[in-house]
Amino acid sequence: MIKEIAMEGAKATPPVAVVTTSMANGWTMNDTVIALTIVYLLLQIGWLLFRWYRAAYGQEVKAE
Repeated sequence: MIKEIAMEGAKATPPVAVVTTSMANGWTMNDTVIALTIVYLLLQIGWLLFRWYRAAYGQEVKAE
């Protein structure tokens, strides 16, 4: 159980650091949400293109 708590704490650390840093630099929460949304969308687009590329060349495409 302690290991699970530590893992969840580690997962929460990067978002907390981003929000704290952005607020210290004059960013609002809205700016942070917009920036993170853009990064998330770019990662999703990249993953989709990668999967399409693998599928086009007949390589196995797994769901995860």
